This record gives sequence, structure tokens and C-alpha cells, in this order.
Amino acid sequence: MPALAASTMISSCTIVALVLLSSNGSGITFVSASAGVHAEDTIVSSQANAIQETSYCGERGWDQVWADEFDGSTLDEKKWQITLGVNGGQLRDAYGTADNVYIEKGNLVLRSKAEKMNGMNWTSGAVTSKGKGFWSHGRLCVSAILPGNGPNASKGIWPAHWMMPNDTSCWPDHGEIDIMEMINGDGYSHGTYHWSKDYPAKKCMSDGGNTAIGGQVEMASTWDSAFNEYAVEYDLRGEGYVAFVVNSKVLINITKSSTPKKSNLHPEFIDTTFYAILNTAVGGPWPGQPNAQTQFPTYHRIDYVRVAQRA
Repeated sequence: MPALAASTMISSCTIVALVLLSSNGSGITFVSASAGVHAEDTIVSSQANAIQETSYCGERGWDQVWADEFDGSTLDEKKWQITLGVNGGQLRDAYGTADNVYIEKGNLVLRSKAEKMNGMNWTSGAVTSKGKGFWSHGRLCVSAILPGNGPNASKGIWPAHWMMPNDTSCWPDHGEIDIMEMINGDGYSHGTYHWSKDYPAKKCMSDGGNTAIGGQVEMASTWDSAFNEYAVEYDLRGEGYVAFVVNSKVLINITKSSTPKKSNLHPEFIDTTFYAILNTAVGGPWPGQPNAQTQFPTYHRIDYVRVAQRA
């Protein structure tokens, strides 16, 4: 297993589940980690800590190679582009608008509103670094206060920090790195790596080839009022690995041996570069659509995005 620079156990949140997800003809099949995920691939503990204290991207032995601290008055267009209009991957059932993306008090804010526009019932904000910032290895760290008003008032709210290949490949041929996803304000952060079980023999299989492995973790109750750092450490060269990290504590380190052997669905890593995506989706198949109790507007506040590579 590749040696991670931080071998500390996760103490910022409570580990809940580690699952293998494999798409088949009838949908998604969940396989428990107890079916054979190697113990050395998960570094976990059960104690919780409130909020982030230091940045995983600032540890000794790592050099910062890219960052946005959002200290200006407007979004830096040399680093980001706003996602506008209809985008099923980033916004789901919301319409992307520029006025939902703005800088306020040193934070990037992605706002979601109950607002009818172009046949849709909600608007929201999303940005990507596609074509502007992309990397094949390193650490990407996002400090954020997530949107939501608790599980009884956040139905349909789906914030995410994730990465996609900066190339023209079909999904999920070259993979997908989901650093953080939370649905319905339930307080659980999900980290997931996707790949295609059919690639390269078959290309562009979409959901038919989609396979994934990841973990979920229960955050401290201040996830919607205090900054937490959601990060990934990854190297897609050679053997490859993807490790998800919360507040500098490793949740799971995914390698080619992380999948239960009897499934024969071992993770694959393609040597390519990935760009960053920050968004709040509204609706979609996982959380479902907002209901009468969902409180709008919601605010996804991001203090910084940092990228570091080994010195």
C-alpha cells in the first residue's frame, strides 16, 4: 500500500460504513467492506473532534503548487469558470446562474434559491477549474461550511467537492474522485472513487460500467456553521491510490487491493490529470427533490482551495 504522509487515525468524525458499489443491469449493488476489503486500506477510529485545526495540504514535505484563498472582491476567472444553465452532473434539478456565485468576506459563496428559471424550480451555483487547474497527483484540500439547515429542512440539498478528468474521455472510463458529498443535511460526508469495470475493453459504458468504492463519515454537528477541511491525496501514476481525508485524518486509502477479491472488481487508475469542481446540486436521484420543509436560500461557503505536491 502506498505510504501516506499522514498515518493518524480519523478523530474528526465517526466512521459509519465502507462500501463497494458495482453497477449492474438492474441498478447499484452494495457489498459490505467486511466481505474482504483489506484492513490496511482503512485507517479509522470512532472518536469525533469538532473542526479543522491545520491544513492537510500544509504538512511538512509538501509544496503548495496552486491555491485560491478567495481574498479578492470577485471570482478569479484565471482559475475558475462558473457553470451556467442546465448541468445534470453539477446542478441536477437546479439552473446555474452567475449571481449565485460570489465572493463575500474572504469566502467563495455558492447559493441555492427557490427560484423559477427556464422551466426549473431552483437556481444554484457551481464552479470548476477545468482547463485552468488540473493535476495527476498530489493533495487537494477544500475548507468549507456546508449548506443546510439540518435533516428536517434540507431535503434535496446536495453539496459536493469532486474531481473529473481534464480530457475528452467518457464517464467513467478515466475515473471520478468524489472528495465530499452530503445529502439532505444528514451530517454524513461521503468520499468515493469511481471507475469503469469494462474499460479499456469497452468504452463509454456510462452507468453500465460504473463501479465505485468509498466511505462515509459522520461529521461533528457544526458542519453547517464551522469550517471543516475535506481533502484527497491521490497519485494516478503507476500502481496508483486515492485516499480521502477529513480534517487531516485519513478516512480510507483506496488501492488496487481495496476491493473484495471474490468480486474481481479491482479499482483501476488512469494516468491523467483531474480538475476540481465545487457545487451545490438541488434534487437528483440520490437526495430526491426538495419538499415544503426545505429552507431556501442555502449557502455553501468555501474559505480556500489548495493543491500541494510532494517536495
